[in-house]
Amino acid sequence: MNKQKSINRIIALLCAVLIGITNIYVAPIYDGTSGFMVLFVLMVLTGLAVPVIYMIPSRAVKFAAYIFLGFSAYWAVGAATNLEHTGDIFDSFQFLPMVIFAMANAIVILIAIVDSPRYGYGFAGMGLAVMIYNVTRTWNLDYVGGKPDMLLLTFVLCSLIPLLWCYLLAGTARSLRFSAANRFYATMKTGILTLSVFMILAATIAISQIPIIDEFSEVGVFISMMGGDLLILCWYYLLAHVVLVMVVFFANHLILNAFDIEKTFKDNGAVIYRRLAAEDDEEMENESENPYSPILSEMKNFQIELKRGELNRLACVQEIGKFRNELDLLVSKYDYGSRDDAEELLQQIEKNVEFSFR
Repeated sequence: MNKQKSINRIIALLCAVLIGITNIYVAPIYDGTSGFMVLFVLMVLTGLAVPVIYMIPSRAVKFAAYIFLGFSAYWAVGAATNLEHTGDIFDSFQFLPMVIFAMANAIVILIAIVDSPRYGYGFAGMGLAVMIYNVTRTWNLDYVGGKPDMLLLTFVLCSLIPLLWCYLLAGTARSLRFSAANRFYATMKTGILTLSVFMILAATIAISQIPIIDEFSEVGVFISMMGGDLLILCWYYLLAHVVLVMVVFFANHLILNAFDIEKTFKDNGAVIYRRLAAEDDEEMENESENPYSPILSEMKNFQIELKRGELNRLACVQEIGKFRNELDLLVSKYDYGSRDDAEELLQQIEKNVEFSFR
């Protein structure tokens, strides 16, 4: 049994490593619509890895696995920002890249649901990989207009958005009572609160790439001119995130109910899953192996012999004492089976013996 658990843990760790390496290696290869499909599949595989990583018992190893998986996921998001090249100033934030970004943030919520928010924070903190990808793609700071201060700011903002999603939705995500309306309202609220951070990120990247903007007053003019595009980005951000986070909520709830899985929490916040159907099967199996069957059979045979008059008083007293000792031992060991039937039959035998030798 321990050997099987050890093998499962190794497989879980290998799964996280392989998916992470695949994300890092495959994400930059494709472009356009085909690239979006590849990145979409990679995000789905990353989400499916979460319940596998849950099986890793070591907190340190599990945390490291989530950090690596988070880095690879947001690395793929960085690749998604280069899917579309329309010449627009907000080229990196078109709808398809936004869907990939929303999928990565939805995985953060999935980790908080399936495992623990603390691991979600580890995954979310790797949001800075979005900017790391765009910098390493050209090995210069052209993506932020050659400004290192803008690069540092985008690092903070890229990590802050998924961290806020985890922080603001962690309580709702782990609620045992599923309320679709409450989770929708919580998701909408989180989306609106994090939207301001996202708009700062988008504006920072766009403004840093325009060399003619070097005064604060010119920033206001730029924002007023690009107001329509900013509203479109707001719509893309809210739509993608609300839909995908709600998909995570419903998918988790559907799986728990479909497989009769009960979710409970330990005192330290750890999540425990139990399959109720398996417990029912175990109880049925235990009942089929009734530990009281042998003594019931012996007492029934004793009754037959007693009715035939083949036993004397001394033999009856000895047999009843033996039955009582065996039954007490069984009662102390087993809390299932035909205990009540055995006790009732023994009481009946005692009355019959007393009546027979009165």
